[in-house]
Amino acid sequence: MKSMEFDIKIGLFISIGLILLTIITFSINDFFFKPGYNIYATLGFANGVKRSAPVRLAGIEVGEVKEASVFKDKDNKTVVKLKLWLTNDAKVEKDAQIIINTLGLIGEKYVEIVPGTPGTAFMANGDTIMGYDSVSVEQITKKGYDIALKLEKAIDSMDAILKQIKSGDGTVGRLIFDDALYKDIEAIIKDVKAHPWKLLGGPKRARKKTEDVKVESTKTNFGPT
Repeated sequence: MKSMEFDIKIGLFISIGLILLTIITFSINDFFFKPGYNIYATLGFANGVKRSAPVRLAGIEVGEVKEASVFKDKDNKTVVKLKLWLTNDAKVEKDAQIIINTLGLIGEKYVEIVPGTPGTAFMANGDTIMGYDSVSVEQITKKGYDIALKLEKAIDSMDAILKQIKSGDGTVGRLIFDDALYKDIEAIIKDVKAHPWKLLGGPKRARKKTEDVKVESTKTNFGPT
């Protein structure tokens, strides 16, 4: 009799423990007791998103990824299909944007839903929306590496130009460091200041312009002869 009572107590203790464990396990998921609906998103690149990854609408977590699969479309192109579970109060416009985002640089992957145009019809249970392919970290790294190579080449070119200038090579170098060229330019400027009529095409042209001005002045003062 005592043995049976002991077994009953042990059974009750284990049952209560299992119930508590179940409650604690499911309490981790805030959406367990909430009603919701499913939509599908198709992308060309999932960027490592996994099942149970969070789904955010305008930055707020409203669901999770239920399934992730790969298939071939009519053009034999590889396409990723995500099944997204959303709470009923998460309304997604049909022209919304869906992308795969990352928390931080190398953090958790999640699905970001950018709201669409206000007034647009909402997606219903079972609807499919086309997502936007995100850029992988590898692509960003490669792009940064290519930019760094181009900057390195540009710096090398600038160094070569500066060396030519410092050595007096090239037009700019001679202009800066060649005293003879500088003196020639200075002499030309002084000559033009001393003889500005040279800018008018020479002394003959300057005299002709002066005579024309005098004749015009005479006609104005005395009238036609």
